[in-house]
Amino acid sequence: MRHNRYKFSLWLLLAAGWVAVVSVALARSGSVFDQLDLLIDIRHEIVNGYVEEADQQKMIEAAVYGMIESLDDPHTTYVSTDDLSMFEEQVTGRFTGIGAEVTIDDKLQRLRIVTPLEDSPAWHAGVLPGDIILEIDGKSMADITHVRHLRKAVKMLKGLKDTQVVVKVRHESGQEQDITITRAVINVKSVRGFRRGEDNRWLYMLDPQRRIAYARISQFTDRTTDELSEVLKDLEEQQIRGLILDLRFNPGGLLSAAVAVSDMFLDGEKAIVSVRGRKFKEEQYKSKSQGTFAAVPIVVLANERSASAAEIVTGALTDHGRAKFVGMRTYGKGSVQSSRLLEGGSMIKLTRAYYYLPSGRLIHRRDDSDLWGVDPEDGFFVPMTFEQTRKMVDTRVKNAQNRNLQEVDVTPQWIEQSLADLQLAAGLRAMIGKLDDDQWPVVGQSGAKLVQREVRRTELLRRRDLISDTLAEVERELVELDTPDTSVESADDVATSEPDKPASISDAPADTDEQPVDTAP
Repeated sequence: MRHNRYKFSLWLLLAAGWVAVVSVALARSGSVFDQLDLLIDIRHEIVNGYVEEADQQKMIEAAVYGMIESLDDPHTTYVSTDDLSMFEEQVTGRFTGIGAEVTIDDKLQRLRIVTPLEDSPAWHAGVLPGDIILEIDGKSMADITHVRHLRKAVKMLKGLKDTQVVVKVRHESGQEQDITITRAVINVKSVRGFRRGEDNRWLYMLDPQRRIAYARISQFTDRTTDELSEVLKDLEEQQIRGLILDLRFNPGGLLSAAVAVSDMFLDGEKAIVSVRGRKFKEEQYKSKSQGTFAAVPIVVLANERSASAAEIVTGALTDHGRAKFVGMRTYGKGSVQSSRLLEGGSMIKLTRAYYYLPSGRLIHRRDDSDLWGVDPEDGFFVPMTFEQTRKMVDTRVKNAQNRNLQEVDVTPQWIEQSLADLQLAAGLRAMIGKLDDDQWPVVGQSGAKLVQREVRRTELLRRRDLISDTLAEVERELVELDTPDTSVESADDVATSEPDKPASISDAPADTDEQPVDTAP
C-alpha cells in the first residue's frame, strides 16, 4: 500500500509538471497571437478611422519589412515581384546598370560601395571600393537604415543602356566627388588575366621565364568554374610552375562556384566549408579526387573587400596549406541565404546558417566579435592605404587596354613602381622565393596589431564622417532660417489686407470632430 501511494504521488507530481509545461507553452503561444491580434486591430483602426484612405498593400508590406528589419541582418530580405529579376542577374552576371556592389553602412546609415566590378561603367568612371554614396541624381541618400531603402537606391542606379546617372560619393580620404556614369549592359567575365594580347584576349602568364601565371576572379557566377577550367587547362600546356590567384575586391557570389573552384586545387576528401545554423542541418562540402589541378604552389591575394565566396576559397586553400595568403583580413560576409517564393509572386530571402572554415573559424563578422573573415599568416599581411589603393585602381583602369604591357619584363619592383600594386608585388616576391629556394620568404608584416589598428582607423573615419554630415546638416538649416522667406506675407501685410479679421489661431472652426487627448504618461 505504501509503495502504491508513493507511485500515485509521483504520478501526480509528473502530471502537475506536464500541466505546468503545457500551460507555459500555451501562455507563450498566446502572447504571440496577442501580438498578431494587435497588428490586426491597428490595421482595422487605420483603415476605418484614418483621415485619408490608406494604401492597405503598402501597409502590409511595411509590416513585413518591419519584422525583417528587426533582425538587424541586411542579408535577410523581402523581395517584391518587381525585384525578382535582380536575383537572376546576380546569378548569371548579366544586367544593365553601373556595375557596382552596394550595401548599407550601419554606422553612417549611408550607402557604401563594396566594390565596383572590373571593366564596369562605375569602375571606369572612378568609383572606388569603400566609397559612400551621398546623392543619386541630386537626391540625398541620408539615413539609409532599411533594406527597402537599399532597393530603391539600386533601382535609381540601374536603368536603360546608354543613359546617365550622377552619383555624388565621398571617398575614404574624405574627398567628395560628383561622378557621371553611363549605364551599360554588364556581362561579367569573371576570370581575367594580367594583360591582353593583340586579339584582345586575356593573357595569364605573368612571368614567362619562371612560368608564373596570374588569374583574377572578379565574381563567382555560374560561369566561373568553366572559365577557370579553360584557363588552367591552357596553363598546364604551358607547363606552369606557380599561380597567383587574385580575389581582391571580389564581392562573392555562388556557393557552388566557390566550392568547385576550391575543389580544383585540393586533393580528395578535404573539407572546403561547413554550413551550420540553428534549424539548419549541418552540411560539409569536401573536395573530390578527380580533376585536381597539378600541385603547383599558389599565392592567393585577398583584401578587406574580398567577401563571401571569395573568403571560402581563400580560407579553404590556406587552411590546408595549399596556398599562401598575401594581403589583408577579408570582409567577413559568411552567412547563407535561402529563398522561398510566397503567395502572390513575392519572395523571402532568409539567413539560415553561417559559413565555417575547415579550421572551424566563423567567417561572418558580428558586432561583438574581434575575429572574422580570413587572416594571412604573420609575415604576409600587406596593407594598402586609401591613396595607395586609389592609385592602384586608377593605374589598372589606364592599363586595361594597354598592349605595351606585352613587352614588359614583370618584376616585383616594376609592379610597385608602374602599377602601384604593393600586394601583387609581394605575392610575386613570395612566389619567386618559393620556386627558387622552396621556402616562402617573409614579404609583409605581423597581423594582430595591424588588423586592430586598421579596424580602429575605419571606425574613427566613419565617426568623423558622421559628425561632418551632422554639422553640414545643421549649417544648412541655420542658413535656411537666416534666409528671408519672401513667399510668406509679413504681419503688416496681413493686417493691411484684412483689417477686420486679424490672423489668429482662434480662427479654427468650432465644429471640429477632434476628441480630447489624454496626455498623461
